[in-house]
Amino acid sequence: MIAPQHPRICTWILALIALFSGFARAQSIKPLSERLDAIVSYPLVVSINVEDERDLRRGVTTRIDDGRTFNCEPFWVGLTPYQSLPTWTRAVGRWEASPYEEIRSTPKAQRPTGSWFIRVPLPIDAVGQGLWFGKTRYELNWLPDPERALLEADTVEHTRDFTQFWSMHLSEIALNDPSVISTVEQYRRDPFQNWRARLLTDGLDPNRTRARETHGQSNSITSSIELELATQSPGNDLLSAIARQQEARWQIILGRIWLIDPDTAKRVKLALIRTARFGDRILPLWNADNSDLSRLAHDLLSPYVDDDTRVLRAKAWLETQPRAVAWVIDDQGTLEAGTDRFLPTLGVISLPSEPGNSLLRIDARLESPILETIPPDTQQLLQIPITPSDVSALNPQISTTRIDLRLARWTQSHDLIASRVPAGAPFVRIGPLLADWTMTSLLNNRPREHASIPPTRVTNGILWRAAPPSRKNPRSGWRLFIECAAPNPGAGSDALTIWIGPREYPTAAWRITPDALVETIAHNSTMLVPQPAVDTRLLDNRWVAQIDLPDIVFDQDGQLMLGIERTDADGVHSAWPRRMIPGQREPGRLIITPDRFDDLRVP
Repeated sequence: MIAPQHPRICTWILALIALFSGFARAQSIKPLSERLDAIVSYPLVVSINVEDERDLRRGVTTRIDDGRTFNCEPFWVGLTPYQSLPTWTRAVGRWEASPYEEIRSTPKAQRPTGSWFIRVPLPIDAVGQGLWFGKTRYELNWLPDPERALLEADTVEHTRDFTQFWSMHLSEIALNDPSVISTVEQYRRDPFQNWRARLLTDGLDPNRTRARETHGQSNSITSSIELELATQSPGNDLLSAIARQQEARWQIILGRIWLIDPDTAKRVKLALIRTARFGDRILPLWNADNSDLSRLAHDLLSPYVDDDTRVLRAKAWLETQPRAVAWVIDDQGTLEAGTDRFLPTLGVISLPSEPGNSLLRIDARLESPILETIPPDTQQLLQIPITPSDVSALNPQISTTRIDLRLARWTQSHDLIASRVPAGAPFVRIGPLLADWTMTSLLNNRPREHASIPPTRVTNGILWRAAPPSRKNPRSGWRLFIECAAPNPGAGSDALTIWIGPREYPTAAWRITPDALVETIAHNSTMLVPQPAVDTRLLDNRWVAQIDLPDIVFDQDGQLMLGIERTDADGVHSAWPRRMIPGQREPGRLIITPDRFDDLRVP
């Protein structure tokens, strides 16, 4: 124990304790990533880990090898997810950067999901140096300015080809599609994805980046692709620096690959901006997996990868991209003339890595496989004959038939509904209606992914015989009861559409609104089809429609071909019995046979 008569010694010891505790606190702040990619002439934005957040109250001090130090203000960069409604591509959420003093008193569990970031203003003459956090030195992976690649395209012809490569972006037709417009807007609000908005709209051209930095917002060519932030915040400069750093990384990646192997660079860029034509619509079909793209970027910027390996890594990534997509549009809306077979409709799109048509093989358990030539990036509709299976006492289950598709090394299987649905008391269940396909669920062949509508908007129904049949017409008395959950029932343009009869040649289609208005939007020109009697009611959190079907909805074989879709007041679209692609004109159909509804026997 130190005696009280030695106050000077006590003071020295206390000073040493404070000094070493300061070192300990400094050591508690370190980068989250072991590798730091620094771009010449750009500030370095680093995500950091801190054991004790109180160490951030005076900022984060870093230094480079020559001793120059930088005191950096820490910001919490967090994401508040959107309660987004189903769309072809989904907005992630709202990004915000909050300074330490603003968020320090907010518990981590109550903050937007994220981490601490700092912006280090590295001078241009710091190239080759490392960065120090306390007593720990971190090697910087110095990357060239994105415009450096332009200078390396030394010949006039080479430069012209390189300029053409950077000009690759979406066509004006694609950029005008509502789904593409929505996706670009989503990327513009995300600092980690804003580079994709530029890639889609101007090709991520480094020359345009320089023009933007030189002329600012006054440059009309570039002003429409700036990062768009949700609120005015002190952290907006940091979010813009993140966006600019991500943009530069991908400019460096694409430029490097092009200088090594121009064909591979074009293929990578095409995969990042790929769209496809679905009937009258052009929809995005690119890789939206952020973690996958982050891994690719990390590998392609590695200091331990030579040029040949870098190109091989890019080619390996291209090989992992879907070679095609396929989905079931309709199971029973078309019947083969002269037979009892169904002609289910599938949509197939070839996504070749090289230009040209593709050969698709279809094995549908027929005598021989079907071969079809599929054009690239364009929806091809295919119909495969399927012999239906009857539902009976010996075979009481609805049957399915599996078909196998093969295109080069890509394979996929789909189950088609191969039985008519017998109507049995007390009712036939309708729904729930399914959300439209999303880009990721289609690319990954996940029919159930994002298919469920939120409970506050879900649509269900039943079909039953509400009145006894007449002797004159045994098909009379059938009623649909549809329940439509809604946050604000009766508001906006909420509507059901009931489709009757064959797909593409419907007997009738009626649009029904919560106020019981019935509009015929399609009908068979060879017969008079009366509108149904409709009664609707508005309840606290839903509206319901009672629809008495006219006798003529049953075809000459006594079958009801039925499909239903709904677009609610907020534009959320859903359908039954199959999911639809945005812009698809009508839903699939299911055949319901009412013969045995009044039977007391088990089917």
